[in-house]
Amino acid sequence: MSSPESKAPSYGADASRLTHGGALQSRGRRFAIVASRFNDSVVDKLIDGAREAFRQAGADDADVELFRCPGALEIPGVARRVADCARFDGIVCLGAVIRGATPHFDLVVNEAVRGVGTLAAEGRIAVAFGVLACNNLEQAMERAGAQPDNRGFDAAMVAVEMADLYASMGVSAVDAPIATPDIPRRSR
Repeated sequence: MSSPESKAPSYGADASRLTHGGALQSRGRRFAIVASRFNDSVVDKLIDGAREAFRQAGADDADVELFRCPGALEIPGVARRVADCARFDGIVCLGAVIRGATPHFDLVVNEAVRGVGTLAAEGRIAVAFGVLACNNLEQAMERAGAQPDNRGFDAAMVAVEMADLYASMGVSAVDAPIATPDIPRRSR
């Protein structure tokens, strides 16, 4: 039986030194916004919210670049290319998919989530998901409204916090290994 003194430090009073988190500061960091053009009346408001969040967190406007793509389905591909260029500390993915009369809505939303989620899970760069999936235009406009209801603002703050957390862990996007599956080669 072990004595109480031999237990892990997390049981003691100094557990806070074992807790890691990011700060909401973006000074000196570069960010990319990848945004769809489809439903642009909504997405433009999300972009405005994201830009405002970056400003409030200390980023210069010149440190935030915007990449536009046709729709939400194309966001993961553009975000992948942005991540691969290793010029940014974080990416915010913004779009608006509004339910229609066909299952197309589900297909687009699911693939956007899967693609962006896969990129985020690699942990090479901070990636935030701000693609709205709404039943109607009214819901989408509410979520793209003024702060604190702007989901573009929220997504940018996630990217800021995650970029700071990654930086505190000492691994940059350039240094992080790319997870590649070990696929055996066929012999001829």
